[in-house]
Amino acid sequence: MRRKNHQTRLQSIGEILFSAFKRRGMAAKLEENAVLKFWPKAVGQQIAAQTQPDSLRGGTLFVKTTSSVWVQQLHFMKEDIRQKLNELAGRDAIKEIRFAVGHEISKAKISREAEIVTAKKSFLKDRDKKMIAQCTASLADPELAAIFKRVMQTEINRRRRLQLKQDQ
Repeated sequence: MRRKNHQTRLQSIGEILFSAFKRRGMAAKLEENAVLKFWPKAVGQQIAAQTQPDSLRGGTLFVKTTSSVWVQQLHFMKEDIRQKLNELAGRDAIKEIRFAVGHEISKAKISREAEIVTAKKSFLKDRDKKMIAQCTASLADPELAAIFKRVMQTEINRRRRLQLKQDQ
Protein backbone atom coordinates (compact mmCIF):
# COMPACT_ATOMS: atom_id res chain seq x y z
CA MET A 1 0.00 0.00 0.00
CA ARG A 2 1.28 3.45 -0.93
CA ARG A 3 1.64 6.14 1.76
CA LYS A 4 0.59 9.72 1.06
CA ASN A 5 3.27 12.33 1.50
CA HIS A 6 1.92 14.80 4.06
CA GLN A 7 3.51 18.18 4.48
CA THR A 8 4.63 19.01 8.00
CA ARG A 9 4.18 22.77 7.73
CA LEU A 10 1.34 24.93 6.54
CA GLN A 11 1.81 26.97 3.38
CA SER A 12 0.58 30.51 2.97
CA ILE A 13 -2.00 31.16 0.29
CA GLY A 14 0.61 33.27 -1.51
CA GLU A 15 3.00 30.31 -1.74
CA ILE A 16 0.23 28.04 -3.03
CA LEU A 17 -0.89 30.56 -5.65
CA PHE A 18 2.67 31.28 -6.73
CA SER A 19 3.42 27.58 -7.26
CA ALA A 20 0.16 27.18 -9.21
CA PHE A 21 1.03 30.17 -11.41
CA LYS A 22 4.57 28.83 -11.84
CA ARG A 23 3.23 25.51 -13.13
CA ARG A 24 1.18 27.44 -15.68
CA GLY A 25 4.13 29.58 -16.80
CA MET A 26 2.87 32.81 -15.24
CA ALA A 27 5.46 33.21 -12.49
CA ALA A 28 7.71 35.44 -14.59
CA LYS A 29 4.86 37.92 -15.09
CA LEU A 30 4.17 38.01 -11.34
CA GLU A 31 7.84 38.67 -10.59
CA GLU A 32 7.89 41.36 -13.28
CA ASN A 33 4.91 43.13 -11.73
CA ALA A 34 6.54 42.94 -8.31
CA VAL A 35 9.66 44.69 -9.62
CA LEU A 36 7.60 47.35 -11.43
CA LYS A 37 5.84 48.25 -8.18
CA PHE A 38 9.17 49.44 -6.76
CA TRP A 39 9.51 52.16 -9.45
CA PRO A 40 8.05 55.11 -7.47
CA LYS A 41 10.12 54.25 -4.40
CA ALA A 42 13.29 53.85 -6.45
CA VAL A 43 13.05 57.11 -8.42
CA GLY A 44 11.09 59.39 -6.11
CA GLN A 45 7.83 61.26 -6.48
CA GLN A 46 8.93 63.88 -9.04
CA ILE A 47 10.36 61.38 -11.53
CA ALA A 48 7.53 58.89 -10.94
CA ALA A 49 5.03 61.59 -11.90
CA GLN A 50 6.76 62.05 -15.27
CA THR A 51 7.42 58.38 -16.05
CA GLN A 52 5.69 55.01 -16.22
CA PRO A 53 7.45 51.63 -16.25
CA ASP A 54 6.02 49.84 -19.29
CA SER A 55 7.41 46.31 -19.22
CA LEU A 56 10.29 44.10 -18.20
CA ARG A 57 11.55 41.67 -20.83
CA GLY A 58 14.72 39.64 -20.62
CA GLY A 59 16.16 41.77 -17.83
CA THR A 60 15.51 45.02 -19.72
CA LEU A 61 13.10 47.50 -18.15
CA PHE A 62 11.25 49.70 -20.66
CA VAL A 63 10.08 53.04 -19.25
CA LYS A 64 7.87 55.66 -20.91
CA THR A 65 8.43 59.33 -20.15
CA THR A 66 6.49 62.52 -20.82
CA SER A 67 9.14 64.19 -22.97
CA SER A 68 12.51 63.79 -24.63
CA VAL A 69 14.01 66.03 -21.96
CA TRP A 70 13.10 63.40 -19.36
CA VAL A 71 14.55 60.66 -21.56
CA GLN A 72 17.86 62.54 -21.72
CA GLN A 73 17.96 63.32 -18.00
CA LEU A 74 17.05 59.79 -16.94
CA HIS A 75 19.63 58.32 -19.30
CA PHE A 76 22.33 59.87 -17.09
CA MET A 77 20.68 58.44 -13.97
CA LYS A 78 19.83 54.97 -15.24
CA GLU A 79 22.66 53.09 -13.54
CA ASP A 80 21.70 54.52 -10.14
CA ILE A 81 18.03 53.73 -10.81
CA ARG A 82 18.89 50.19 -11.89
CA GLN A 83 20.93 49.58 -8.75
CA LYS A 84 18.17 50.97 -6.53
CA LEU A 85 15.50 48.81 -8.21
CA ASN A 86 17.62 45.67 -7.86
CA GLU A 87 18.32 46.54 -4.23
CA LEU A 88 14.59 46.94 -3.52
CA ALA A 89 13.78 43.72 -5.39
CA GLY A 90 16.47 41.85 -3.47
CA ARG A 91 17.90 40.32 -6.62
CA ASP A 92 19.54 41.24 -9.92
CA ALA A 93 16.28 41.47 -11.90
CA ILE A 94 17.14 44.46 -14.08
CA LYS A 95 20.22 44.49 -16.26
CA GLU A 96 19.32 47.41 -18.54
CA ILE A 97 16.85 50.31 -18.60
CA ARG A 98 15.57 51.90 -21.80
CA PHE A 99 13.64 55.16 -21.84
CA ALA A 100 11.24 56.36 -24.55
CA VAL A 101 8.71 59.16 -24.92
CA GLY A 102 5.11 58.00 -24.63
CA HIS A 103 3.74 58.58 -21.13
CA GLU A 104 0.90 61.06 -20.85
CA ILE A 105 -0.20 62.53 -17.56
CA SER A 106 -3.98 62.35 -17.29
CA LYS A 107 -5.93 65.56 -16.71
CA ALA A 108 -7.64 63.95 -13.72
CA LYS A 109 -4.24 63.37 -12.11
CA ILE A 110 -3.20 66.97 -12.78
CA SER A 111 -6.42 68.32 -11.25
CA ARG A 112 -6.01 66.05 -8.19
CA GLU A 113 -2.45 67.33 -7.72
CA ALA A 114 -3.70 70.92 -8.01
CA GLU A 115 -6.36 70.19 -5.36
CA ILE A 116 -3.72 68.75 -3.05
CA VAL A 117 -1.53 71.85 -3.48
CA THR A 118 -4.52 74.09 -2.79
CA ALA A 119 -5.50 71.99 0.22
CA LYS A 120 -1.99 72.30 1.66
CA LYS A 121 -1.92 76.04 1.05
CA SER A 122 -2.52 77.94 4.24
CA PHE A 123 -5.13 80.68 4.18
CA LEU A 124 -4.46 81.71 7.77
CA LYS A 125 -4.14 85.40 8.46
CA ASP A 126 -2.18 86.91 11.32
CA ARG A 127 -5.38 87.48 13.32
CA ASP A 128 -6.27 83.78 12.88
CA LYS A 129 -2.88 82.73 14.17
CA LYS A 130 -3.22 85.04 17.20
CA MET A 131 -6.72 83.74 17.97
CA ILE A 132 -5.53 80.10 17.75
CA ALA A 133 -2.55 80.88 20.00
CA GLN A 134 -4.84 82.53 22.59
CA CYS A 135 -7.27 79.59 22.56
CA THR A 136 -4.58 76.96 22.95
CA ALA A 137 -2.41 78.85 25.48
CA SER A 138 -4.74 78.04 28.37
CA LEU A 139 -4.58 74.28 27.76
CA ALA A 140 -2.26 72.54 30.23
CA ASP A 141 -1.63 69.43 28.12
CA PRO A 142 0.79 70.35 25.26
CA GLU A 143 -0.29 67.34 23.17
CA LEU A 144 -3.95 68.35 23.43
CA ALA A 145 -3.02 71.94 22.61
CA ALA A 146 -1.17 70.83 19.46
CA ILE A 147 -4.14 68.71 18.34
CA PHE A 148 -6.58 71.54 19.01
CA LYS A 149 -4.32 73.95 17.08
CA ARG A 150 -4.23 71.62 14.03
CA VAL A 151 -8.00 71.20 14.12
CA MET A 152 -8.56 74.95 14.25
CA GLN A 153 -6.09 75.61 11.43
CA THR A 154 -7.66 72.91 9.26
CA GLU A 155 -11.18 74.21 9.84
CA ILE A 156 -10.26 77.83 9.08
CA ASN A 157 -8.43 76.74 5.91
CA ARG A 158 -11.40 74.58 4.85
CA ARG A 159 -13.83 77.48 5.29
CA ARG A 160 -11.58 79.87 3.39
CA ARG A 161 -11.24 77.37 0.48
CA LEU A 162 -15.02 76.99 0.35
CA GLN A 163 -15.40 80.76 0.32
CA LEU A 164 -12.83 81.01 -2.50
CA LYS A 165 -14.75 78.44 -4.57
CA GLN A 166 -18.02 80.29 -4.04
CA ASP A 167 -16.45 83.60 -5.06
CA GLN A 168 -15.12 82.14 -8.33
